[in-house]
Amino acid sequence: MEKQTKKSGFATAGLVLAIIAISTSFIPIINNASFILGILATIFGIISLIKRANKGKSIVALVLGILSIIITISLQNSWSESLDNMTGDNTEEVLKNVDVSIGNFITTTDQYGFTDTKLSVKITNKTNEKKSFDIQIEAIDTDGSRIDVDYIYANDLGASQSQTFDLFTYVSDDKLPAMKSATFKIVEVSMY
Repeated sequence: MEKQTKKSGFATAGLVLAIIAISTSFIPIINNASFILGILATIFGIISLIKRANKGKSIVALVLGILSIIITISLQNSWSESLDNMTGDNTEEVLKNVDVSIGNFITTTDQYGFTDTKLSVKITNKTNEKKSFDIQIEAIDTDGSRIDVDYIYANDLGASQSQTFDLFTYVSDDKLPAMKSATFKIVEVSMY
C-alpha cells in the first residue's frame, strides 16, 4: 500500500507567497509588501508543518519567507543609513570621511573699481573608495547672524583625492564689509 501525503493549501499558498516575497525583497518600496508576504509565507509554512501536510513545500515556504524578511529589513536599514548620509542629517558622521579645509576670505579690487572675492576651500576624500560630497558653508558676522551661504559639489573624488573650490566669488556691495570680518562655518555635509 502506498503512503499518501496529505495535501494542504497552506503549503502551496505559503510557497507561492514566499517565492514572490523573496523575488521582490530587493526592490525598494515594493519590498514593504515583500515583508508582509514573507510573514504570511512563514505562518502558512508553520501551519502546514503542524498539520504534517506536504513537508517539502512547507519547509521551503518557511525558509524563503524568513529569508525575505531578513533581506527586506537589512536592505531597508542600509538604505536608511545611505539616505541619512545623503540628506545632510548625519553631518558629524560624514565629516569623519572628508577633510574640509577653509582658507581665508580674499578681496581684490581691479583698476576699474570692481571687487573680486573668494574663499578657497580644499576638500579631501578620506575614504578608500570614490565618493561625492555636497557641502554647505555659511558666512557669519560678529553678531552670529548669517551673512551669506555657498555650496560645494565635489563629485567623484577618488580615495585620498583632494580638490580646491572657490566660494563666495560674488558678494554684493552691501554685504562686503561684513564678509571681510566674517567667520566661515560648515553647516551641512552629504556623502554619496
